[in-house]
Amino acid sequence: MKAEENDGVKAFFRQRFFISFAYLVLLAGAELLTSLPVLLPGLQPIYDAKYGIAFHALILFALLIHSTLSLTTDPEFSKLLMVLILAPLIRILSLSMPLAHFSYISWFAIISIPIYIAIFTCMYIQRIKPRDVALALPSLKHLHFELAVIIFAVPFGILEYCVLKPGIIVELSFEALLVPALIMITCTGFLEELAFRGLMQYHATRTMGFYGIVFISAVFGALHIGNLSVLDVLLAASVGFLFSLVVRKTGSIFGVTISHGLINIVLFLIAPHFF
Repeated sequence: MKAEENDGVKAFFRQRFFISFAYLVLLAGAELLTSLPVLLPGLQPIYDAKYGIAFHALILFALLIHSTLSLTTDPEFSKLLMVLILAPLIRILSLSMPLAHFSYISWFAIISIPIYIAIFTCMYIQRIKPRDVALALPSLKHLHFELAVIIFAVPFGILEYCVLKPGIIVELSFEALLVPALIMITCTGFLEELAFRGLMQYHATRTMGFYGIVFISAVFGALHIGNLSVLDVLLAASVGFLFSLVVRKTGSIFGVTISHGLINIVLFLIAPHFF
């Protein structure tokens, strides 16, 4: 009887693995469709995000429907499918928001609003407590992990700048940097950590164990395909994996939130002035 139960658990896990892997492939495909030239009749390559947006929208609706259909057969995995809608939602908003009408920094702040609403709506519907998604201060015995991951942000931000080479978007002065830096921490650092290392990782590890961390890190990396750099995708997936391990160890997203925000501050606001 015990052997049969173990076989049933393994079959359940394999099913979750293949389904999650399929959605990862679909997300990566949507990102490629968004980022690579689309050949139109006449063989003239152009960049057009609308195909990628449409593909991401299909994935979003597929996740919603799949989550509903699996609610009775696999309720825990259904919750993961529900929160995975945040991945295509982030890309749909970032691709469809008309950047020309806003400054680059304001653009980050504006698209964060509906994503925050979606995150806290999921938490409310699923009755998730703040501590479940690592919204808790780390204990004193874990402070060295938090400090290490924060210090790590500076060299990693410089490394990512060397890969992406973004241009100067603000002046190098305290007054000019203050508001953009706060936006980077709250609208990229805290937002993405709460979504990926908080809400998504909570469900992924509950349903798939350690593979859940690998899966969420891969999703995080896949959403960087739009930067058109294989190295940047690998760097994003790797830092996502590191952040996931820190959150799992400390039970807090605050250290990785600061680190994530600092990486973007160095990448977009500081490094362009020096390199």
